[in-house]
Amino acid sequence: MGKGYNMETDVVVVGYGAAGAAAAITAHDCGASVILLEKMSYPGGNTGVAGGNMSIPRNWEKFSQYLKTLCFGTTEPELVDTFVQGLREIPDWLRKMGAELRRFAVPPASCGLIIPDVTFPGVPGAQEAGISVYCVKESDIATSVCGGARLMQVLTKQVDGRGRIKVMLSTAAKELIQNEKREVVGVIAESEGKELRIKAKRGVILSCGGFECNEYLRRDYLNPKVMAFSGNPGNTGDGINMVQKVGAALWHMSTYLARCGLKVPEFEATFSPDFVKPSFIYIDRRGRRFLNESYADVHLFGEYLAEFDNEKFEYPRIPFYAIFDEEVVRSGPICWGKSGPNVIVHGYKWSLDNSEELKKGWVIRAESISELAERLSIDRSVLERTLSTYNENCKNGRDPEFGRAPETLKPIEGPPYYAMELTLSIINTQGGPRRDTESRVLDPDGLPIPRLYAAGELGSIWGFKYQTSTNIAEALVYGRIAGRNAAMNPPVEE
Repeated sequence: MGKGYNMETDVVVVGYGAAGAAAAITAHDCGASVILLEKMSYPGGNTGVAGGNMSIPRNWEKFSQYLKTLCFGTTEPELVDTFVQGLREIPDWLRKMGAELRRFAVPPASCGLIIPDVTFPGVPGAQEAGISVYCVKESDIATSVCGGARLMQVLTKQVDGRGRIKVMLSTAAKELIQNEKREVVGVIAESEGKELRIKAKRGVILSCGGFECNEYLRRDYLNPKVMAFSGNPGNTGDGINMVQKVGAALWHMSTYLARCGLKVPEFEATFSPDFVKPSFIYIDRRGRRFLNESYADVHLFGEYLAEFDNEKFEYPRIPFYAIFDEEVVRSGPICWGKSGPNVIVHGYKWSLDNSEELKKGWVIRAESISELAERLSIDRSVLERTLSTYNENCKNGRDPEFGRAPETLKPIEGPPYYAMELTLSIINTQGGPRRDTESRVLDPDGLPIPRLYAAGELGSIWGFKYQTSTNIAEALVYGRIAGRNAAMNPPVEE
């Protein structure tokens, strides 16, 4: 062991989500010893609290064409080709890990917040690709209600079964160590208040997620400037800080995914609403509808809510409100939730009849439109007109304002009337160190920083538009590439 080091290994992996697990497993299976660092007290990252879905096409060539168009020149085509080729191997690789995939199906009763197979059907190649969404099937190993958690259960078992992978939880990486040749040869970490210097003889892989829980970075890079979060609270941009100090180029820093969420004081992350009956609408702060509720893609709420009123200097859609009736309340949990930290990590179970959440004030009940308007601080006449127009559209069977699907045009009947205050809730960011097809981190001249790799949401290849259910797939693909390449490096010279 070199001077000044507390520990040494062949490969250090920072971040224990899907990308980190795939990297550690692959590096180990290529003959390397691995130390896997995770700042949280539990593994999983965003993967462990996500839906865990993966888009898999029938026509791989058309799929690649489609994804390249979505990147809009922000990502080199060869990185997309590498992703597509790697994705072809993932089902068999997961099978070897002990996981089987099954087709993901949106619950038939779901009336909003959809996860379509194809996010942008009008893009060339989208329809011909034949995309279907899959997740890890339930099994004796994969028992969670959440697809991402099931994936992590499988990967964690594989990590635990490999004798040369040392997992260190509650251990936060702080800084990268370079030698005089600019090679990354170790990591400075902190555990139980003590500094650890860990030598990496073959390479370091950063798979520590994005910066969605770092308010400073969010406000600097993202729009709108006001948002909560729905994922892993440990994703605070640690990897971005580390790579900047060793001269990495950053890319895709303004790209993110966000949904709508219910933020309550009792929890740090948001709950995710879904309505199993169609008698609901979304309205802005001024009481007006602003989107087609029957096709509100779960990943795109950042685009729906980003409008800014320069005259009043405010976001008129943050917060916004769901308005619904008794039928919705009686039809089951409004936030049925099978993902997110509140459900997976903290174990919160939303009441079946929403009664507990009504008592807590998370769901608002009013005996008249006038009372509802007052409680939401909305002009009563505007809210009355909005509800009257919507109900009239339902009676006529068409929505001329926003094109809501006719089969979902169900009047909001009352009294009583119900509402929830919602906000923009970020799922993840895509920005971080620029990488190449070998998962190597690049400097501003496009040259690799020796022995440094990145995978997953830290510098994701998705730089413009996002096809649903490709982040976890990318984490597995580039995690495996990083693990293999780091393990194959010769040991660093002393």
